[in-house]
Amino acid sequence: MAIANLVDVLHHSMKDLLSAERQFRDVLPMLSEAAESEELAAAFREHREQTVEHIERLERGFELLGRTARSETCKAAKGLVEEGRSAVEEEGEGEVKDLLLTGAGRKVEHYEIVSYADAVELAEACGLDDLAALLGESLDEERQADEKLHSLGQRLVERAPMPA
Repeated sequence: MAIANLVDVLHHSMKDLLSAERQFRDVLPMLSEAAESEELAAAFREHREQTVEHIERLERGFELLGRTARSETCKAAKGLVEEGRSAVEEEGEGEVKDLLLTGAGRKVEHYEIVSYADAVELAEACGLDDLAALLGESLDEERQADEKLHSLGQRLVERAPMPA
């Protein structure tokens, strides 16, 4: 289907977000299991629960938009998932390994923050205030998740070994 107007752009963005959220939902348990810090593992577990809620919100958002909740493969998310897998497979331990995982997680959050911010702006431009508010809830949670990972990463940096 051709993209002909702002609602079509919003619909396209939401399909991309739905694909991304589903991919991230599936990789978060692997990141949690690989984390050595219980605090980091818990942050990944908590964010997986939020991600399930984000998917449900997106599905409700499609209803508000009057469109079918369907996704198209988000290639950016595929790349970020692969980066997360690489961080898990990388040799290392302790703070340095957890820093790799934290970095992979933050890259995901930044992608989601930009994607949700764009979707909220498009919904507002279309006069779809209920949809903008719904997407804004997920945007706020993505920002909070990034702040949590950033804070954890700062503490890990302070404790990580320096080269001799």
